[in-house]
Amino acid sequence: MTVGMEVGSDGDAGDGRGRRKPLRRFSLGHVAVVVAALLAFVANVAFLRSRDDATAVVVAARPIAAGEIVGGDDLATTRLAAEPSVLASLLTSVDGVEGRVARRSLAEGEMVGAGDLLTEAAPEGMASMAIPMDPAHAAGGTIRTGDRVDIVDVDPDGAAVYVVRDAPVLVVSDERAGALAGSGNRHLVVGLSEGEVLAVAEAIADGKVDIVVTTGASGE
Repeated sequence: MTVGMEVGSDGDAGDGRGRRKPLRRFSLGHVAVVVAALLAFVANVAFLRSRDDATAVVVAARPIAAGEIVGGDDLATTRLAAEPSVLASLLTSVDGVEGRVARRSLAEGEMVGAGDLLTEAAPEGMASMAIPMDPAHAAGGTIRTGDRVDIVDVDPDGAAVYVVRDAPVLVVSDERAGALAGSGNRHLVVGLSEGEVLAVAEAIADGKVDIVVTTGASGE
């Protein structure tokens, strides 16, 4: 007696069920890749948007000392996203800065304020000269850019004479810290005539110079 066996259409023994295709499973590795891709996309969009919102600002391309004349290669630009009030206080273009004078010292990469560069080193017909001075001999460190000062030379015998009267102060070192205030010696840059430059140089060589603020005085 021959017993027949039913064979399914796919050639397998029929058991009432067809062969199931295996399901594709996602591992944690796949999820991590998808998440990383999404984060990279969001970061890229945020970066591009921040660049669109950024404004060019001027920075020092190298360390610049107070009183130093600035050249075209001394400054560079970078982009900054900030509030309008912050941007208004910064220099946003290098146009027209050639030959201007640093009001304060600037570190490399430091942003340059709108008032950090003086338009002229000295009034027409005058020279600019830096004078090293201890705050104790410079009106207690209260001298500011734009003040007028007298320069007094004290000789070894204690006799004092005026070397310069009513000279304009062009730059005060580290003015952000309170003009000449603070520890250690600092300097200021004043406008002098040709003859006054030599007299002040001799006074500095003596090592006993006092600076007297005359801003608002009668000038007598």
